[in-house]
Amino acid sequence: MMMPTGISQADFNWLTTTFGQPGGNSHIDTEEDVIHEIFPDKVVIGTRFLNCATYELSFEGEELIVKKSRLDNYKLEETAVMITDDLLAEDVEELTLRWNAMVRELKMFDKLKAQGNARELLSQLYLDIFEEDEAEEQINNLPDNVPANVIAIWEELQVALQQTGNLTDFEWRTLSDEGVFALNELSPLVSAGATLEAPTPEEYEAIQSAEDFAKALLDHFNEQLEAFDLKIVAIGPALDEYQSFACFPMQDFRLANALLKMEELCLVCFF
Repeated sequence: MMMPTGISQADFNWLTTTFGQPGGNSHIDTEEDVIHEIFPDKVVIGTRFLNCATYELSFEGEELIVKKSRLDNYKLEETAVMITDDLLAEDVEELTLRWNAMVRELKMFDKLKAQGNARELLSQLYLDIFEEDEAEEQINNLPDNVPANVIAIWEELQVALQQTGNLTDFEWRTLSDEGVFALNELSPLVSAGATLEAPTPEEYEAIQSAEDFAKALLDHFNEQLEAFDLKIVAIGPALDEYQSFACFPMQDFRLANALLKMEELCLVCFF
C-alpha cells in the first residue's frame, strides 16, 4: 500500500489533542469546500472526488494507517454504497494536499487565537488594501479590541470595505454576466477608469472546461486589469457558492502583503 508523505506523527498528535472531539470536530477546507472530521484518535479527510472518497488516518505505534472508503459506483447515486479500497497514486496526492492545507489553516487559527486581539493585524491589512487616507480612517473606526476569531475579523473587514465602496457579493455562476456590473462599480475600478468586459460565449466555454473554474473566471477579468495594477479577489472566511469580491491594489507588493496578512487572519484571498 502506498503511504502518504509529509504526514508526521507530531502534527497528527497536535491536531487530535488540540481539536479532536469524541463525536468529531468538523473542519471546513476553505480551498476545496469539503469537510474533515477530527477525533481524539483519528482524522477523516474528505474529498470532492465523484466517488466521495474519504481517508481515515490513525497511528499504530509509529506507523501511519490510512483506510480509504469510496462509493462502489457513484453513477448509482442514492443506491451507491461505501466500500473500502486500496490507495491509488491520486489518493496519496489528494490526501497529502488536503492534510497539509488543514494543518496549515489550523496552526494559523491557533496562532491567531493566542494573540487575543486582532486589531493590529487588521490595521496592517488596511494599510495594504486601502489608500493612505482611507486606511487611517478605517483603522480609527476599529474598536480597541477585535476578538481574534474569524467571524469578528470578517465583520470588521466587511464594514471597512463596504464603507469604501469596495465590496460586492453574489453567486459565482452570475460572475460571467450580471456580476460584471457589480464588479465595475467597485471603487478602485471606478477611480482607475477601468471597465471589465464579460467573457464571450466562446471564452466562457473555455473557462467552464478549465481545471479550476473559479480561477479561470477570475483570470479572465484580472487579465483586463493588468495595466491598472489591480486585481479582483474572492474574499471571506471561506470559498463558497455565494461569495464576496473586492478589488485590491498590486503595486509595491501590496497584494502580496495583503495575502499574507489575510492568511494570518485566517481569511481567504483567492485570485
